[in-house]
Amino acid sequence: MFEYDIALSFAGEQRKQVEEIAQCLVAAGVEVFYDNFSKAQLWGNDLYQHLSAVYQKKARFCIIFISKEYAEKAWTNHELKAAQARAFREKGAGYILPVRFDNTEVAGILPTTGFLDFRTEGAAGICAAALEKLGKVNVARSAGTSSAPAADPLHCDSSPRALILSKELGVTLFPIISESSWAEVIDLSVEPEDKETDSVLTKFRAQKRGMLVAYGLDVAEAELLSAVRSTVRGAALWKLQFKAQKMDFRNDMEMGTSGTSTDQFAEMRVRRLLLNEHLPQLDNSDGDNLALMNNLMRENLIQGLNPTIAVKESLFLDLFRQLGSLPRSFLESAWISAVVGLKLSSAVEHIDYLRLALAGTSLSIQFSGHRHRRYSNVAPYRIEVSGQLSLTQ
Repeated sequence: MFEYDIALSFAGEQRKQVEEIAQCLVAAGVEVFYDNFSKAQLWGNDLYQHLSAVYQKKARFCIIFISKEYAEKAWTNHELKAAQARAFREKGAGYILPVRFDNTEVAGILPTTGFLDFRTEGAAGICAAALEKLGKVNVARSAGTSSAPAADPLHCDSSPRALILSKELGVTLFPIISESSWAEVIDLSVEPEDKETDSVLTKFRAQKRGMLVAYGLDVAEAELLSAVRSTVRGAALWKLQFKAQKMDFRNDMEMGTSGTSTDQFAEMRVRRLLLNEHLPQLDNSDGDNLALMNNLMRENLIQGLNPTIAVKESLFLDLFRQLGSLPRSFLESAWISAVVGLKLSSAVEHIDYLRLALAGTSLSIQFSGHRHRRYSNVAPYRIEVSGQLSLTQ
């Protein structure tokens, strides 16, 4: 009897993607060796001996995540040699399950070996294939589909990530923030998760104007004052400092109609942004020009007059196309993006509650917030939204 169903061997540069797979497997009842899940067991042990035993004796299967970084590191080569010793002893027997992040060749893994490619399968696809390998899914061969045990939805009530956008570069980052302070001068400490984030932060130094920064419930148009990179225990640490130029995005030039108030149009904007409702109706195929003009006016009022950003559809859809293979990263990035969208579209001034829950390709949204106060003796208009959004529209 094995202690683990699957052991995961990977380079630190791919930790974010591998952790999504590990979480998916654990949610399906799989015993997984993933170092972050075994900190207590690893603490104080001789790691050379302990890891050799894990990858050679204690797991039923071993997934090797092949990348340029994997081939270069001493610890991953130690894990690979231990796994290969087991595979040699069992004359192959499908013990090593290789997954590619790139086209790097690794000694001992033959080109004729069956691989899965993370670039096309994503975390969900790798997880589903591993569950099938373990016999934990029922595969509908006739339909060519498989179904895994349903995992509990992932929830996000707040995000550890910031949103940093450079208008000049046309680049948006969602870095995890280790420390922050927010006033007229904004300080953020970032530990990059990967080399790409580190590279983009370097580029920001030359494009200091036209920045947008958001963290928690705060959003600002800002100028980057400084970006200092230091190294702590071999890892990069960035100290970013911004000067806020605009933090109030309410629009005093709103209009309503005889049947719909400005607040009701703002509520439609919120429902479009979160649930993809009240979409533009600008089809004039029937030649009804009057109806088209009415719809154009309605569209302008839903978007708001001269908004900082114009909401044309739910922001979650495009983000899911980019990050859908990384559910936790998607959820955290979606949360802070929603805060930015709600404020920059002048839909609300204050967010009281925002909760996202992801189950497969279905996103559950619960939101409560209010608009700016128009009169001192009248409570601000409150908007509450609850519903489901299919992310595959």
